[in-house]
Amino acid sequence: MGEAYLPGAMQSLAAQAAAFEALLLAASAAHKILRWRQLQDVARQFARVPASLAAAALGVALLAEICAASLLIGVPYRAAGAALAAALWSGYLGLIVRAILQDRRDVDCGCSFGPVSRPLGVFQAARNVALEALAILVWMSARDGAVPVQASEVLAGLALLALYGALDQVMGLRPLRSGGVV
Repeated sequence: MGEAYLPGAMQSLAAQAAAFEALLLAASAAHKILRWRQLQDVARQFARVPASLAAAALGVALLAEICAASLLIGVPYRAAGAALAAALWSGYLGLIVRAILQDRRDVDCGCSFGPVSRPLGVFQAARNVALEALAILVWMSARDGAVPVQASEVLAGLALLALYGALDQVMGLRPLRSGGVV
């Protein structure tokens, strides 16, 4: 009996993860819209995009996030949405690692929804690895037949998004950052 229930439970967890990823990507897209000018500076300084292409690069990221978020919600398109989400998180991770390796930890990555920039470190890299892994798990579960996202999964996704935001704020506190590793 436990074996028959497990796939259903895993599919429900995958739907919750899909809802969380979709909500996070939608929030990230809204963040780009609301802070358009500041994030063009981020594109120039953090991603090292030429000033003439900063708005276009930001627009591409914005559209990719909206597209991935939208695809993650629909069962027939969830695998494509999860693959796009994984590619986005991977690209953002690459930019974070590059900035860290170039000793540009103080550059604003635009990763936080708040107005305060935080130095880059292990937390930002690990966060993106976790988000990418979650997207890959959603993609793998979608290949085997995804279940529709229901109200309970959306509520779970909202709860995860709230926890994500709280963790982001906690990791920005100065006493935690004094070790230099985070």
